[in-house]
Amino acid sequence: MSARTNAAIAPFPVGGGELGALIAAFDWSKTSLGPIGNWPQSLKTVTNLLLLSPVPIVLLWNEDGVMIYNDAYSEFAGRRHPQLLGSKVREGWPEVADFNDNVMKVGLAGGTLAYRAQELTLERHGAPAPAWMNLDYSPVVDESGEPAGVIAIVVEITEAILAERAMIASEGRFRALVNASSDVIYRMTPDWSTMHPIDGRGLVANNDSPNPQWLEENLYAEDHVAVRAAIDDAIRRKGTFEMEHRVRRPDGSTGWTFSRAVPILDDTGAITEWFGTATDVTERHRSEDHLRLVVNELNHRVKNSLAMTQAIAAQTFRGADDLAQAQARFSERIRALAQANDLLTGERGAGVSLHGAVEQAVRPHCGREDRLRIEGPNVSLSPKTALSLSLAMHELATNALKHGAWSAERGEVAISWRTYTPATGGARVAMLWRESGGPRVAPPARRGFGSRLIERGLSAEMGGEVHMRFEPDGLVCEIDAPLTIYGLAP
Repeated sequence: MSARTNAAIAPFPVGGGELGALIAAFDWSKTSLGPIGNWPQSLKTVTNLLLLSPVPIVLLWNEDGVMIYNDAYSEFAGRRHPQLLGSKVREGWPEVADFNDNVMKVGLAGGTLAYRAQELTLERHGAPAPAWMNLDYSPVVDESGEPAGVIAIVVEITEAILAERAMIASEGRFRALVNASSDVIYRMTPDWSTMHPIDGRGLVANNDSPNPQWLEENLYAEDHVAVRAAIDDAIRRKGTFEMEHRVRRPDGSTGWTFSRAVPILDDTGAITEWFGTATDVTERHRSEDHLRLVVNELNHRVKNSLAMTQAIAAQTFRGADDLAQAQARFSERIRALAQANDLLTGERGAGVSLHGAVEQAVRPHCGREDRLRIEGPNVSLSPKTALSLSLAMHELATNALKHGAWSAERGEVAISWRTYTPATGGARVAMLWRESGGPRVAPPARRGFGSRLIERGLSAEMGGEVHMRFEPDGLVCEIDAPLTIYGLAP
């Protein structure tokens, strides 16, 4: 039998799975290709070629672009298969008819086309949806050597594009989250030997490249053992790392951070990296330190107040002939003590203004505003000294109201102070209480608690000297003390 006879009876198409069977059974006489037995060898050859390919391929034959494709392309065609077989490409894909019309014109003219990530809107699941493809078009020549059709390799990459876009969107959300957060976001290698690049946000130094020296650069040497032990424990457990520790800030100061990191595991359970956040808790630590100081100061003040209350009670009631009068005097002194503590509380533990302490202790007793003058530079008192001075001023004011200048209609009190530096060195403050316009004054027969509180108490508290003179025109009290006890107010 001749080769020509063998060719004539060779089976067609060869293989091709489902599409091979469909092509063989299809009534091609109803298309412009005519009966399958009359197809030219060039058409049969390219049909066999595409049927044996695992890549999605479709053949668009003659001017109509009649479609012949393989099993892989049928998956791409989706619900249009099998109706798409033998249809005209412009009619089979009407939503992209213009695109395919250009393909046919270029291909039948002998040209080629290539598209990467080409987006086309296709009807799928009853609604138009975007699809992305890599497309390669080449002309197919017939026996005459002229282009008779176009072969297209169609690889859909929609899932990959959507996944990439989802990843980009996710990364965008992650960046937005990082930017919105005041925390430092960091990543570590599985063994924490190297820190990936980070934005330190002023808590720690920035890293533009992987940094194997992060522990030495960001933490104090004396903290390394404790931090490393917590890291090793988290690695062993493959669990969360949590620790509050000190850090060395870029400006050289000490900061505090609460650091928390979780391990990222692969399918085998091995750690691939650590992802964590570092929260700046420096201000909280400073507030806690300040609170401890305030509590200690409060404890100290309470003890002082209790001791002073005990002394006031003992001195007021010792040898008192009139209990009711002694109780009233005791109440006034306790009220003055409470007012002095109110002043200290208002100052929030800072140095107390000398002017404020005098004003609060004395002003309520003077009656008219023109009966009191207070003058002096800004000077700060320690809380303890301010308490003693306030009580002393209260005693002087009470005495002036009952027996001194303010017991008379025209009596006045002038309180003044100045700062100076003597030749021997060391700045000092001199304070003067002077009464005038009151009844004639004579030294008392015995020294009361008020006088002792003023002379002895202030001398002990301020480390200076206190002198009281009962001059005929009115009482004079002089106080001279080192300025280091006070300190100039800023």
